[in-house]
Amino acid sequence: MKPKRSIWWIAAFLTLPVLYFAAQFLPFYHVGDGGVVSLGAFFWVTESHKQTADFIALFYYGFRANDLITPLLVTQLAALTLFITALILKDRGVTALVAGGWGAFGLFSFLTTRSLAFSPVMVYGGFAGLIMLFLFLAALVLSAVFFITMYQNYSKTIAVLEQ
Repeated sequence: MKPKRSIWWIAAFLTLPVLYFAAQFLPFYHVGDGGVVSLGAFFWVTESHKQTADFIALFYYGFRANDLITPLLVTQLAALTLFITALILKDRGVTALVAGGWGAFGLFSFLTTRSLAFSPVMVYGGFAGLIMLFLFLAALVLSAVFFITMYQNYSKTIAVLEQ
């Protein structure tokens, strides 16, 4: 990549996980009696949000807070990996691959996990959920655009070398 463009790629790869972690603290679950809990608070300190877990269990039979471990912990670890990869490897293909993997797993996990998908429980969390889904989709698009741009640059280089 060209040096001027690489700053934009690095900034884009760093912005996605930072915004994702910020979205973790937006109001997500509606408790029923007016209380609102963020996804990060509910995930990391589940014991203090028993009322939220009970309210979610009213909508989803057999809901346990442990159901959120895989979709949330893996996406958070992947976001952290993306951030570290973008800092160390900058605008390399590995960084775009990590971003694409994070986006694909995030979309899959948020759309297939019952308590994260759009529901009456997410009266206020719909906005936070949309932000997170948009970030996952943006990661996929950014990864695809990066690889397309990389392919075009290599095609131009090969064409110059052949002449």
